[in-house]
Amino acid sequence: MDEVRYIEEDESYEGIEAKPFPALEQLTMSDLPKVERLLKRETTHMFPSLSTLEITYCSKLQLPCLPRARSLFVSGCKNKSVRSISNLNGLNKLEVWNCEDVSYFPEGMMSNMTSLATLEIVSCRELKELPSDITKLTALSDLIIEDCRKLECLPEQGWKGLSSLRKLSIFGCHSLASLPEGVRHLTSLQSLTIGGCPALRERCKEGTGEDWHKIAHIPKVYLGDSDSDL
Repeated sequence: MDEVRYIEEDESYEGIEAKPFPALEQLTMSDLPKVERLLKRETTHMFPSLSTLEITYCSKLQLPCLPRARSLFVSGCKNKSVRSISNLNGLNKLEVWNCEDVSYFPEGMMSNMTSLATLEIVSCRELKELPSDITKLTALSDLIIEDCRKLECLPEQGWKGLSSLRKLSIFGCHSLASLPEGVRHLTSLQSLTIGGCPALRERCKEGTGEDWHKIAHIPKVYLGDSDSDL
């Protein structure tokens, strides 16, 4: 539906302001190139039960504040759409896929996501760095970074803030050549998996790698030459 700009345009029914979609719990939107907002006039009462969103190739969509939203999958979106993710502060799970035009995440985008437990960043091939506030995600337990070919570094500071992180997986990040010193402070980390990152793999080899001292405390370390090895 190439011309759709809003999911719903009406503001009232018989002169009474409505609470749009009062029982809707899951919403999937795909291939709506002109959609800008969920409702033409957004209010604090809309989508009061909405907990799961899947949004693919809606490049103009800006998400509103949805306090009950717990899971968001977003794919093929532009910078403006990615920036609006910060309105969903109650997320437990965030998956960002195939946002190939996104070279960076806006600073502060994740600062208030105090409940976020799972973060996946996949096939964002122009992404060069992660936001520094990712280290403020105190509830984060699972971090997956995959096929971000221009990612050159992870944040240098603040890794003590990731006090709940138990699993870190890095795949196909060819430009990532080292781990920050702060990884040593991830005392809850139980599993580190690295695949398809040749330079990083060499640095993380047990006993001989330059970064081995940063990860020696992790109980399970898996290294592979390619994603298919893991």
